[in-house]
Amino acid sequence: MEAPCRNNTKYIDVERLEFTVTNACTGRCKHCSNGGNASDGESLEAGAAVVAVKRLAENFKIKSVMTFGGEPLLHVETVCKIHAAARECAIPNRQLITNGFFSRDSREIDRAAEALCASGVNDVLLSVDAFHQEYIPLEHVLEFADSLLRHAVPSLRVQPAWLVNEAHDNPYNNETKRILKIFTDKGIRANEGNNIFPAGNALVYLAQWFSPPEEPDLSVPCGSAPYTAPLDEIGGFCIGPDGEVNLCSISIGNIYRKDIMDIVNEYDPYDKPSTRALLRGGVAELLSYARSLGADVDIGDCHTACNVCHKVMAAISE
Repeated sequence: MEAPCRNNTKYIDVERLEFTVTNACTGRCKHCSNGGNASDGESLEAGAAVVAVKRLAENFKIKSVMTFGGEPLLHVETVCKIHAAARECAIPNRQLITNGFFSRDSREIDRAAEALCASGVNDVLLSVDAFHQEYIPLEHVLEFADSLLRHAVPSLRVQPAWLVNEAHDNPYNNETKRILKIFTDKGIRANEGNNIFPAGNALVYLAQWFSPPEEPDLSVPCGSAPYTAPLDEIGGFCIGPDGEVNLCSISIGNIYRKDIMDIVNEYDPYDKPSTRALLRGGVAELLSYARSLGADVDIGDCHTACNVCHKVMAAISE
């Protein structure tokens, strides 16, 4: 049965729902775009996340729910509750992204794999590459992968990160290819993966591999970059461990303080001067608006218009 549509917004039609379970992580990866504090222990409240899944599923035909981090399996129970709610709501794609390292205890690893499969997770992406394995012991990731297969996870793939691109000849990519072969020899296929984006730790530790930033084209309209959508045509969003409902570079509310459907229905990007400027004149107009407020935003290290947008929105918020 298709979910009824009782939402009142003309700007949001949720097809994909994401949860950052925690920003805490078991790695210290050089390529991490977050570059945050890996010891940050804040985690998503499972009860609030489950309510959000169910309320949204009552009003939208959601196709996908994803959990990630940080390392989400530092809070296995929360991950399981979210995906169990998604399965109960007949959301077909229930995906987990993990580096696969959350314990050294074989029994705990197996219990987690069994619980994830029982909860309804049907697609696991393992972040495996030279950068993760610099800090994360491969033996425990392989043990977790074996447990998932033993408990009949429907889909298990590895998701590598490539420096520059997959075809580029560099020591990191060569090591990644060696590691991936260990998984493919076990019958676990590799996705194409992602090219490392010059942000966060990557700019600090891998700067030599990136071309100096050219002046970004600020005339591009909102939503023109890959994996983005215009702020008046939202198809999904990410809820963070602090409860914030994040649309790309902005937050539109907090599920700990307000019902998710109230947040969705009250959203109007043309109500706020910043998002109105972005939609009407692109990042150039957003930057002009920020400077009219006296915000001093240095965009010299920004590689793309999206970098500029995020930096400007953060400066306005601060």
